[in-house]
Amino acid sequence: MSEPEQPTKKYRGNCHCGAFVFEVEAPEIKSLSDCNCSICTKRGYLWLVPKSAPTIVKDDGKLVHYSFAGKNMDHQFCGNCGITVLAASDMFPAKFGVNARTIQGLNVWDLEIKTFDGAAYDPQYVAPAYSGPEPNPAGFEDANTYHGSCHCGAVTTAVRIKGSPEDNTYKERILECNCSICLRAGYIWIYPSESQVAIQGRENLSTYVFGTRVFRKVFCKTCGVHIGAEPNPDLTDEEIAALPEVVRDFRAARLDLRPMNLRAFNGLDLKRVKPTQVDGWSRGQQYANP
Repeated sequence: MSEPEQPTKKYRGNCHCGAFVFEVEAPEIKSLSDCNCSICTKRGYLWLVPKSAPTIVKDDGKLVHYSFAGKNMDHQFCGNCGITVLAASDMFPAKFGVNARTIQGLNVWDLEIKTFDGAAYDPQYVAPAYSGPEPNPAGFEDANTYHGSCHCGAVTTAVRIKGSPEDNTYKERILECNCSICLRAGYIWIYPSESQVAIQGRENLSTYVFGTRVFRKVFCKTCGVHIGAEPNPDLTDEEIAALPEVVRDFRAARLDLRPMNLRAFNGLDLKRVKPTQVDGWSRGQQYANP
């Protein structure tokens, strides 16, 4: 005897800038799937696989499509804010999978996360190699250099840090935030200085600013993988002067920082990384879900 159909509810989701909004019918979400394949790890996907296709509420034509290897999945992210919303594939019952991080009001930290071993499937991903000059900041002679990249290889990085994020020998901050942008992108943040970071292929990055516009997020314009963040160089002196004092002070104290997303690091076992969860949603300027 088949199991009775579970009652469903309507969920609404969106990229961060609001250019793409969708709705999907699904039973109450109690668990999500975390795949460890190369693209899901770098993008921070948490999968919801509905039995019916999402309904598109708004589409401003900003979606960028990315596929690779066997091209059996079409990964769709907003070209303006870089947030991945959907993936289309015949492997899904309704031809679509939803990145549940984009669902409004869903606290993914409270849900059961089930691991799917997508990394075991062929073809095996070969991480793009960084070939630029290595960062060599003073005082980091005995430190470790980690190489990273977006997924397609258009952007590669090198970051020099003391210790390892995998074994608690890295003593600086490692944060996971649930603010509107960090939750959607799945960032795992560290905060090196500018001299500790090198980025190759900067011309292949898109940038996104919002809110106070003090910092901007940087992501690959081809595959949508978020690399990190940096101070926004486009603010004019007049715009900086017009910022609230607390925001000006925040900016001034962090001009040398280059926050980096550990998801973009190659060869890092993120299951061994233990970030501190911070409630960014309740702080500062409130985000309005479209």
